[in-house]
Parts: sequence; structure tokens; C-alpha cells
Amino acid sequence: MFKLFIILILLLTKGLFSKEIIVNITGVAKVGKECFLSVEIQDNSKPLIENIDLLIYSLDEENALIGKSNMILRSLRKKQPYKTFTSIDVSSVKSCKKIKKVDLVIKSCELANGKNVNNCLNFFEINKIKSISDSLEVNVSNNYHFYSDQLNKDFFIPELDLKLKVLDVNIAKYYKIKNYKNGLVVVNNNNSLFKEGDLIIEAEMNSIFKIKDLNDKIKIVKNNKKKSILISLVREQQEKFVAVFLK
Repeated sequence: MFKLFIILILLLTKGLFSKEIIVNITGVAKVGKECFLSVEIQDNSKPLIENIDLLIYSLDEENALIGKSNMILRSLRKKQPYKTFTSIDVSSVKSCKKIKKVDLVIKSCELANGKNVNNCLNFFEINKIKSISDSLEVNVSNNYHFYSDQLNKDFFIPELDLKLKVLDVNIAKYYKIKNYKNGLVVVNNNNSLFKEGDLIIEAEMNSIFKIKDLNDKIKIVKNNKKKSILISLVREQQEKFVAVFLK
């Protein structure tokens, strides 16, 4: 009886915390002068999601961007596998065979009533069982700013005496930052606790995606009369915590 109770608890827990929209890239192919990705998705979620806006980025083994695609999935049937394909905007079709990684960026999820789903990324999971090959790495995120073509400006944070840039694909390549898609990169070293190329990923245990995120945390710390802020950063692919006194 006790064992049965434990099994029921485990099943319920799995149902509460499991991802509910299963997605994967199931093929890469060159057809004529175009390159295509095959996509498979199954919506097992409870919300009545009407539209899913996906940005798909294809990369080589060194994380260099090869091509991109935009896909809007409409009126998916619940618990029914949906298979489709999308063409990739590439400079040369010869680059198709160089695709080793694919980033699926969840731009938005829209409900039947027209409202957007908050934290839509939390519903998604890569279907590892149906991966086409161990050589193709597929990831999912919601940080579409990482691949932005807009000019990346420097921002000075006087409380930390730091000049920062928002992490994007070009900055990541320049500073050899791998496996991270969000954060702020130190581009000067006025503060002795930091080095150029450090990636700030959290402040006060909250993820950082843009400058406003960090400024908001600094404001809260100052309002609470605290003299320092807890920063989580990545240096040479190693994460560490530092307590930084505010100026």
C-alpha cells in the first residue's frame, strides 16, 4: 500500500512539472538551391494556445550563425504530432551541410483569446528520443535578442564602475563565451573584482537579460539600505559569485 502511494505521488509530481510542448528538429536537407529543416511538434499543454511564433537559428560547430528562419504555428491540435518544414535563409546552400546546432527561440505563444502566455518557454522540451543524430545539437530558449542585428551599445553602470554590453552572438564569439545566451559582458576593467570578458548572468539570484534587469536590482538593493549586491558571473567558462560594494 505504501509503495502504491509513493508511485502515485511520483506520477502526480511528474505531471505537474513535466514540459507539455514537445518539439524537435527531425531532419536537415538540401533541396535544389535551398536548405530545409524538418520540424516536429506536439502540444500536450492545458492552455488553449492558438499561435506559436518560433525563430530558428542554425549554427556550425563553432557557434557561427549559418542561417535563420521564422515559423508561426497556428491552431495545433492537442496531443497530435504535427510535422512541417521550413526553409533556412542562408548565404550559400553549401552551408547546409555545416549545420551542427539549432537554436529554437520561442518568441511568443498566443492564446485563443488573443492574450500572450507568460513564461511560454516553460512549456517546451526537446524530444531527445526522436533526435536525428547525436551530431546535431538542438536547444530551446526565449532570448531572441541574442541574435539581434541591431548595434550593440556600451552601457556604463556607475554603482559598479563597469562598462557593459548585452550578450549577443558576436560578443559571445569575440570573448569565446560558450553555452550561455543571456547576460551582460564586461568591456572594461575599472573594478578590480571584474575582468574584461566576464559575463554577468545573475544579480541577487535573478537572471539578467538586459541592462534594465541589472539596474532594477541595484535600485532595490539601494532602497533596502544594503551596501553590496550579489553577482553571479562566468569567467573562462567557470561560474562564480562575488559580493560587489556599490559606489
